[in-house]
Amino acid sequence: MDSRAWIGASTVAMLFSLLATSCVQNLGMSERTTQVTDGTRFWQLVDATTPFEADPQRQLAALHGELASLPTKEIEEFEVAFDQEMKRSYSWDLWGAAYVVHAGASDDGFEYFRCWLISKGKRVFEKVLADPDSLADILAPDVRGVLEFEQFAYVARKTWGEKTGKPANKMPNAAWMMYPGRQPTGVPFDEDSNSLAKRYPKLWKRFGSTPLG
Repeated sequence: MDSRAWIGASTVAMLFSLLATSCVQNLGMSERTTQVTDGTRFWQLVDATTPFEADPQRQLAALHGELASLPTKEIEEFEVAFDQEMKRSYSWDLWGAAYVVHAGASDDGFEYFRCWLISKGKRVFEKVLADPDSLADILAPDVRGVLEFEQFAYVARKTWGEKTGKPANKMPNAAWMMYPGRQPTGVPFDEDSNSLAKRYPKLWKRFGSTPLG
């Protein structure tokens, strides 16, 4: 074979190999990003921290470590997924459950309650979202203190700021968690005792006369 022909063939083969490698890498990144956005990777990251849920600061540190190992773009996607779950849980049914447990729940209190619920992992989150009264079955008999976890909302922004050197509040698509002009989904709850006891029988039995906080 002519040496020039051999060199030409080798060059073409090398170019095809580089192109194929680039496509695979881009596909892998696309799949990872999609996983974070659609909730799959998001919940994997959250679930990996739930063994430390008894110690909120340790759980925050664990999530910070998980996020710090990701590219900046994936941290941003985690924040988008977090915001999606915060919006999905913005319902009157869930707000009423928080109200019964704490004998009241302000806008901020309900926001931090949803952060707490997300921090418990996908299984608990989905169960309580589908049936808020089931929270009574999940909470330990000796549970104490309010069910709130405000700091959980800021860990992705903090990690992003550390990696980029930019202020955390400049993170793209940061979840603000307050929705002016937007009402929670579902039917509003009545605050009188009889209505709450009927709507949340298990929670009322546990916390109606002895709320947390």
